[in-house]
Amino acid sequence: MTQAGVSPAGWVQPFPDGDALRSGTVPRARRLLESRPWLVDSTVALVYTIPLVIIRAVALATGVPGISAWHLPVAVLTGAALLFRRHYPLTVLAAVVLLTTVLTWSLDANLDILAVPIALYAVALYRSPRQAWLAAGVAFAVGVAGLQLWAPVLSAVVNQIGENYDQWNLLLILALSMAVAVMVGSYSYTRAERVRSLVERAEQLARERDRQAQLATLAERSRIAREMHDIVAHSLSVMVSLADGATATAERDPARTKAALDQLSETGRSAIGDMRRLLCVLGDSSDSSGQLQPAPGSRDLSVLVERFRTAGLPIRYSVTGVPHADAARELTIYRIVQEALTNVLRYSLEARTVAVSIAYSATETDISVHDDGRRRSSPAASVGTGRGIIGMGERAAVHGGSVTAGPLPECGWRVHAVLPVTAE
Repeated sequence: MTQAGVSPAGWVQPFPDGDALRSGTVPRARRLLESRPWLVDSTVALVYTIPLVIIRAVALATGVPGISAWHLPVAVLTGAALLFRRHYPLTVLAAVVLLTTVLTWSLDANLDILAVPIALYAVALYRSPRQAWLAAGVAFAVGVAGLQLWAPVLSAVVNQIGENYDQWNLLLILALSMAVAVMVGSYSYTRAERVRSLVERAEQLARERDRQAQLATLAERSRIAREMHDIVAHSLSVMVSLADGATATAERDPARTKAALDQLSETGRSAIGDMRRLLCVLGDSSDSSGQLQPAPGSRDLSVLVERFRTAGLPIRYSVTGVPHADAARELTIYRIVQEALTNVLRYSLEARTVAVSIAYSATETDISVHDDGRRRSSPAASVGTGRGIIGMGERAAVHGGSVTAGPLPECGWRVHAVLPVTAE
C-alpha cells in the first residue's frame, strides 16, 4: 500500500504508490490527498499564513506596540517556506527557526512559533525521529538565544502597555509544541516504516512464489522432454530397424518379413498408447483411455526385450531377486533399459551379444546393459543429442541413484545404473 522509494531530494514518501491509489484500496478522500501532496502542503501553508497576516495587519493598522511592517513579509516568507517542508525538511526548519524565533520575537509569538512544530513534524516524518529530536534540541536552543536577544525590546513594550511579561511561559509553549510535533511525526514515520516493511515482504514472497512456479514449470518441461524422448526415440529406432529388416528379407524370406511387419505395427500401436497416456497427464482430456493404462514397469521388461530381439539385437536377459512394489521406481528401471537398448540399436555395429541384467536386492537395484559391438565411426547414420544419457541420470537421481555410461576396455559399450532402496 505504501511507496517505499526515496526521492532525488532524499526524503522518504510514506504514502501509497500509484498502483495502490488506482486500485481503490484506500478511501477516496485519502486517495485524493495522498495523490496530490502539493494540495496538503499548500493548505498547511495557507492555514498558517493567512490568519497570522490578518492579525499582524490589523495590529499594525491599530498601532499595537511591538508590531512593525517587518512582521508582515516575515509571516509570508515563513508560510512560503512551509510549502517545501516535504522535500527539504531540515532546510525549511532552519529557515523557520531563523524567521520566527530569532528575527521577529513579538508579543504574539504564540502564533509565530507554530511554524517550528510544523517543520519539526516534517523532519520526523520525512527524515527520521532521531534527526527530529536532535533538530528540536538545536531549534529550542536557538529560540532561547533569540528570546534573550529580543528580551529588552519586549520588556519595554510590555512596560509601555502595562502588562506582565513572562518569557518562561513562551519557552514552555515552544518546548511542548516541539515535543508533541516530534512525537506525532515519529509515530507516523514508524507506521509508514512498518507498512513499507510489510509491502516489501509481500513483494519478496510474490517474487519467491513466481520463482518457484518457474522452477516447477522447468522441471515439468524437463520431465515431459524426457518422456517424449524415451517414447519417440525408442519406438522410431525399433520401427526403422524393423522396416530395414523387412525390406532386406522381403524376397527370400516372406514369413520373416511378415513377422517384422507385424512387430512394426505392434511397436507403432504401443508408441501411440504411450503418447496418449503422456498427453492425458499433461492436461484435461475427454479421452480417459490413456489414464486407465498403467505405466510400464518390470512386468513389461520381457516384452521390451523381445521387441528389440525382433529388431535384430542378440539379447541375453536375466533377472535376479524380486522387484520392489514401487511404480515410479519400476518405470525408471524400464526407461533406463529402454534407452540403453535403443542406443545399442542405433549406434552399435556387429554386436554378437547384448547382455541385460537386473539384480534386485534388499538395499539396491543394479541394472547393467552392455554389448560387444563397435561404435559407428560416422555420425551420418544416426546423430544423438545426448539427452538420452542425461535423462537416465536424472531419472536415477530422483531415487538417489546414479548412472554411468561409457566404452568398455575391449570393445562395446556399457550402461550401469544403481538405484538404492530407501527405507520408509
